[in-house]
Amino acid sequence: MKKLVPLLLLIIFFVAAAWYLLIKKPDPVHEAPLPDSPPVLVAETQQAEAVSSPEDVKGYLEPDPVIVPDPLPPLNESDAGFTGAIAEVIGVDPVDEYLVRDQVISRTVAMIDSLTSRQVPVQVNPVRAVDDIFIVESQGDRFVMSAENFARYDGYVAVIQDLDTSALMKVYRRHYPLFQSAWKQNGGKGTFRNRLIEVIDNLLETPDVPGPVYLTKPEAIYLFEEPELEAMSAGQKILVRMGSANASVVKEKLREIRAALKP
Repeated sequence: MKKLVPLLLLIIFFVAAAWYLLIKKPDPVHEAPLPDSPPVLVAETQQAEAVSSPEDVKGYLEPDPVIVPDPLPPLNESDAGFTGAIAEVIGVDPVDEYLVRDQVISRTVAMIDSLTSRQVPVQVNPVRAVDDIFIVESQGDRFVMSAENFARYDGYVAVIQDLDTSALMKVYRRHYPLFQSAWKQNGGKGTFRNRLIEVIDNLLETPDVPGPVYLTKPEAIYLFEEPELEAMSAGQKILVRMGSANASVVKEKLREIRAALKP
């Protein structure tokens, strides 16, 4: 964001300079003795071409006003403004249905950071949990993840699929200082942008698992039977649980966001 400030100032400066030169009155003409030889016609032609007609400068007399955005609130007072901005992108109903309205930016930063760990703590997730229970079917003495689970994610995936990536990134860039502040408060090193790119790259590495997905239950919870799947990050496991078709939609949107994050 800071890199944009000098660029905008330069643009404003050059526009103002051009406007001044175009409307500035010509300097008084001082008479000089006639030269021994007549002036070169080429010089007169060049001088005539350099003089702009009123029609040429008409469109430059009123430069567009520069709109300066309102200052951002402190991080702990940012929920209303940020959720309002998100609602303009995805709609009010999805925000009411899926988003936790308390400490949204801080929760988002913590949740994103945890996607490459073993699990996402419920208390930091800014998105409401999927309804209903995890559905498992039996195949002899083995457990398999039921395809009925995939429908539990349909509402979330529909919001993601319809998401205007460009509009979302404008909201993100506008509020980036608050994301960076939350990242520092969360103990993060470097920039949140770099961490976000790392997490997206990890999610995009999730293998396509069309099924069936076999499970085991050594204790209270189900685990993936295949060691390679069980060793995946929390975010990768979420993509597998929502089904191959839903995961494909999410990955495509992640690629759009990843491309928008490039310098």
